[in-house]
Amino acid sequence: MDEVASLFVRISKEHGIVPQDSILSRLRELSHSGSGVLDLSNHTLTIETCAVLAKILSHDLAITNLLMADCMLDEEGAKILLSGLTENMVVKVLDLRGNNFRQVGAIALGNFLKRNQTLEALFLEWNSLGIWESAFLAFCEGLASNHSLQHLDIRNNKIDPTGGKELGLMLRNNSSIHTLDLRWNNLGLVGGRALVEALRHNTSIVKIDATGNDIPRDILTCLETEAYHNEDKVRLSTNNYIKTKTLSKEIDILKSENKEQLIGFLNEIERKSMQMNATCDSNKRTINNLQETLDERKAALNGLRAKLDMCETSLQLSDEKVKDQSLLLDISRKENVEIARKYENQIKQERESWTQLEEKLQSELEETRSSMIDFRSKLSDVERKNQIQRDQIGQLKEQVAQLKSEHSITMLESDARFEKERKSWAEETKLLKSSHTMELAEVRSRMEEARRADDARVKKMQSIHDAMSSEISINAKLAQERSDHDDHMRSQRSKLKEEEQVKLNQLEERIRGLSSEKSQTMKQASHLTAQLEESNATNSALKIELDGVRRVLNNVQRQLANKDADTEEKVAHVRTELNKRIEQLVQDSVQCGVLREKVACLSTRLEEQGAAHKDNVHEKDKTIEQLREQLRNLRADMDRSREDEIMRANSLQTAILSYVQGVKKSASTASL
Repeated sequence: MDEVASLFVRISKEHGIVPQDSILSRLRELSHSGSGVLDLSNHTLTIETCAVLAKILSHDLAITNLLMADCMLDEEGAKILLSGLTENMVVKVLDLRGNNFRQVGAIALGNFLKRNQTLEALFLEWNSLGIWESAFLAFCEGLASNHSLQHLDIRNNKIDPTGGKELGLMLRNNSSIHTLDLRWNNLGLVGGRALVEALRHNTSIVKIDATGNDIPRDILTCLETEAYHNEDKVRLSTNNYIKTKTLSKEIDILKSENKEQLIGFLNEIERKSMQMNATCDSNKRTINNLQETLDERKAALNGLRAKLDMCETSLQLSDEKVKDQSLLLDISRKENVEIARKYENQIKQERESWTQLEEKLQSELEETRSSMIDFRSKLSDVERKNQIQRDQIGQLKEQVAQLKSEHSITMLESDARFEKERKSWAEETKLLKSSHTMELAEVRSRMEEARRADDARVKKMQSIHDAMSSEISINAKLAQERSDHDDHMRSQRSKLKEEEQVKLNQLEERIRGLSSEKSQTMKQASHLTAQLEESNATNSALKIELDGVRRVLNNVQRQLANKDADTEEKVAHVRTELNKRIEQLVQDSVQCGVLREKVACLSTRLEEQGAAHKDNVHEKDKTIEQLREQLRNLRADMDRSREDEIMRANSLQTAILSYVQGVKKSASTASL
């Protein structure tokens, strides 16, 4: 704490100010006392000293109470001091009484209250804050925006009725001030009414004192009643807070208990998760085995695809390899027949396995039903035993009633006998409870084993279902590949037909060209004959040329006839080849159609089997759910019977205790 005084001296030297001895002595007293109260009352403070103190107070030092009453502060010094206090987060109480604050001081206080949100008590007695309306308005605005101030003392501040209105508006917006001292001002009737209206909206004011303000007595009583109502509300809120605190403690206790229960449940869940992990590992092993089988079947399918590719390439070869293609097709047909037989055998085997599994599940269901019947019979036996015990208790009660009517001399003997019978009955009840608990534990263990066996069977059925679905997907892929092969065959046939059509069009164009040449040569020959007939009359020399021309014509005709014969032979040969190819393609298409029908039959069978399998699985799930519901009902019935037995035992115990106490009282009265 000595550092406050040293800080004051250091800052004073930095600014060239001589530190006041009185202030230094107060700061040293603060450092020695350690109370956190800096009392500078009745000390004259200069503006320079106020500036130094403002810089010191801007640091969060251990000063909680700042007392500066009757310091004759200049308003500029007060402004500087309050600007330093705005950043302070430690000072809780500020005493500025008797400093004659006016306009500048009121505005500075308003700005200080707007920015500082840690001050709790402010004492401003014997100032002049209410002289200037604008300054007092700024002060009220600062109070309205402050949410930490709880105690405000503004006695003797020359506040007029307009100032009272401003205070009323401030109290409507402020919800932190608890006590307000307004004595010895000049509020008047208007100010008093404004305060009453403000207190009707403000519920935080607990104590207000407005005596000496020319306010009528009825308005003062209204102010006191409103403050009293607010005090009752605060008291009720504190009581509610205490109650909620106690309830929250009880809730925390319940939460801790629930947490312990949750930890137990989580441990059970972890144990079950370990069991589930073990089952998952076994399922992974089975899945790996199934994956290996799938890989083998994929390899077989890849071989089939290679063979189909060979068939497609063989179809694209020339006419010389047609025989080889037919042989390869025969081989592929045989292989397809063998594969179809294999799939039929596999389907038969799977059907047999499904029937065996259904028989096993039915037998197991019958066993569980028989065990349920046995458990019900055991429960009926336990209830019968309980009924016998009730009858015995009734008989004991009758005996006790008879013993009551006997003489007081036999009471001691009856007490001894009763003690012996009570001990034997307690031993019998303990034996019955132990046997009942053992039987319940055995029933639970058996039901748990049955549930686990059902879960294992369901998992096996699920794995078999996955295998069947994978096989169905493989068959669907085969069907898709066969359909793709058929589409490829169709495209090849269409290509061959287009090529043959192109060749036919080319041959027809050649024939048309030859026929046109023939017609042209015929026209030329007719023209030449006409010229020869005309030239015979004119010139005999042309006869030799005509003979030569005729010979040329004959040669051309012969060549044309030979060409016509060759073209007809070629066209006939091409037509025969086309017919042969078309017949072969028709045969192949017929065979492909047969294969498609077989594939469609197989796919329909597989779909029917898959649907039947899904129905069986759904039925088994329903039966399992029914069994689980039965188990739950049995457990609920067992819990109810256990609770009933506990209630009966408690009632019997209370009855026996009451009877024993009554007998003892009667014995004591008889002895007296």
